[in-house]
Amino acid sequence: MSDAISQIQASYNPLEDRILLKIKTLNQQVYSAWITRRYMRILIPALQGQHPQTGEALFSEEQSIENRMRQEAAQAEGDFETDYQEPEKADYPLGEQPILLTRITFKELGSDNPELNLEPENGPGIGLPFQPDVLAILLKIFSKALDASNWQLDLEPILQLPKESRLQ
Repeated sequence: MSDAISQIQASYNPLEDRILLKIKTLNQQVYSAWITRRYMRILIPALQGQHPQTGEALFSEEQSIENRMRQEAAQAEGDFETDYQEPEKADYPLGEQPILLTRITFKELGSDNPELNLEPENGPGIGLPFQPDVLAILLKIFSKALDASNWQLDLEPILQLPKESRLQ
């Protein structure tokens, strides 16, 4: 993703039995992706700073404490009430149809600009800053979508967040 995020939305689609993630950037690029139950099961721990396969911490204890403080600040400052606005002249770098996410990769974890990549089986995906404020916002928007899904993923110890689901 080449520009700053302006809006994020996650909504459950019962017909597809998937969560639709939409991300809009300041330059009107729209990225949309389907998230399945299986993918969500590995994504949530990754957003909490755990390796999705091994469960090992991706950050030191000091970094985790600092990250949690930044996450709480981001959630307190975010506008989760305003509806997602489709841009009038949108650009769809991944195509107008949502991609189906199947993989998670991390880039430059030890650097100042770590990245979380949400990817389909083939082709480009969505690259997001692996920063506490972005992770907190994603966790918050996913909480309501998960409630609507009734997937019963037993993620309650991980997802102890308020119920709102939109960031503006």
